[in-house]
Amino acid sequence: MYRINGIRLPIGYTQEDLSKAVLKKLNTYKNNLEKVVILSRSIDARYKNNILYVINVAVELKNNKGIRAEEYVLPPSTIKELGFKPISTDKKVVVVGSGPAGLFAGLTLAELGFKPIIIERGGSVEERVQKIEGLRNFGVLDTETNVQFGEGGAGTFSDGKLNSGISKEYTAVVFGELIKAGAPSDIAYESAPHIGTDVLRSVVKNMRARLKELGATLVTHAKLTDIKIVENKITEIVINGTQTEKIDYLILAIGQSAEDTITLLHNRGMLMSAKPFSLGVRVEHSQRFIDYAQYGDSYRLLPPADYKLSTHVSNGRGVYTFCMCPGGEVVCSSCEEGTIITNGMSNRARDSEYANSAVLVSVNPQDFGGDLFGGFRARKELERDAYRIAGGGYKAPAQYYGDFVRGKSSTGEIISSYLPGINGENLNALLPKYVCESIKEGMETFGRKIKGFDQEKALFIAPETHSSCPIRMERNDRGESNIEGIYPCGEGAGYAGGITSSAVDGIKQALNVYFNEMEKQ
Repeated sequence: MYRINGIRLPIGYTQEDLSKAVLKKLNTYKNNLEKVVILSRSIDARYKNNILYVINVAVELKNNKGIRAEEYVLPPSTIKELGFKPISTDKKVVVVGSGPAGLFAGLTLAELGFKPIIIERGGSVEERVQKIEGLRNFGVLDTETNVQFGEGGAGTFSDGKLNSGISKEYTAVVFGELIKAGAPSDIAYESAPHIGTDVLRSVVKNMRARLKELGATLVTHAKLTDIKIVENKITEIVINGTQTEKIDYLILAIGQSAEDTITLLHNRGMLMSAKPFSLGVRVEHSQRFIDYAQYGDSYRLLPPADYKLSTHVSNGRGVYTFCMCPGGEVVCSSCEEGTIITNGMSNRARDSEYANSAVLVSVNPQDFGGDLFGGFRARKELERDAYRIAGGGYKAPAQYYGDFVRGKSSTGEIISSYLPGINGENLNALLPKYVCESIKEGMETFGRKIKGFDQEKALFIAPETHSSCPIRMERNDRGESNIEGIYPCGEGAGYAGGITSSAVDGIKQALNVYFNEMEKQ
């Protein structure tokens, strides 16, 4: 195959238009074109009166004579295509957590001859839908089955965004396996791929069925409550306080909200270190405003617009938008009674009238005393204060940006997508002073990048505290912790931030277990 970059086509282009552009680039004839595979596609909206798609493709030809182009080989798109030979083993591997890291670790192990057991403290994805609707409609929280905990992980109730800052290694495998499980095929090439929470729920169910077919076991309502270590090697785990299982390997994909499990592991001698993370708010605009700001009059012809903004402010901190959800809603992501955590969620169609994104400020361990659990304590204190000032019932405190700048509470009826509801408050009294100052300065910069982003009626809903984990579990170059047989991975281990990077880390840690076992055989 040959790779061709930088094909530029107008809105509404057809497959025939793409083929003609390919033929022109290659200077060849129509019948010579065997296959065209889109590798990536993005929107160039720098000139609102001439918005174009920019497309990179791989092309297969019948006759390569005289062709001057970069040769290209499509990367593996499934775990099987990685080419590792399955092994025969009776070694017992338990994966803790069924988010992207846990599911892909389990799937990789199952494809390579293991019979992994995946334990999940929360309920099935079907149960989660019911519990989350109960929280949204009636303010009733289940502390074990919610947006953070349960089959599929926190990403299942998000926009299902797949763009990532990591290298391309194994990302094509993640996308390919997701497509195999029912995700839309365009995630393989769109520059900002997303699945949507409604489709992700079906993808998770399909992955569950696939794991079962391969001999894996997924057990819900099964919480890791202790581990047994002999001569610095994991030998047993305890589930739900009473059930003991002898094991050979433990892959930890617990997610960043399982502070109780992280504390348990620390108390059992696992090495960890405090790391930077972020604090901030969700900002909500009209989706039509974002569409027009990004695309001008052409917005009606294009998918809902997104954005990604960042800056450094005068106090040296980074301020940035994160997990932008076009046509979505702000959701309550609490997993502990008496706390408020916000996040964003969109369906595949992104057809809500609202756009939302986190506006986050970078913080570091020294902001909270420098000790290991200082970040956990700080964000929990913030989440509890938010619950208290909003009046309970999992309503969230909110404030218009104009009032935030002036330091006065927002009053009157405030319309938002957040359920079970919001109360107008003064977020300056909730958030740390340096976070408030950073957000104000950052919003001014963002308002210059997207005119009107810092409008008076931009709505802040607080707090956003779970964009990343405040700790990192130490691991060696083989992926193993200081306790032999334990392989931490994903967001909860501090090595990922989102669906794609978590899934990739799950694959890598499963391969590390596989390589370890191969050496012993």
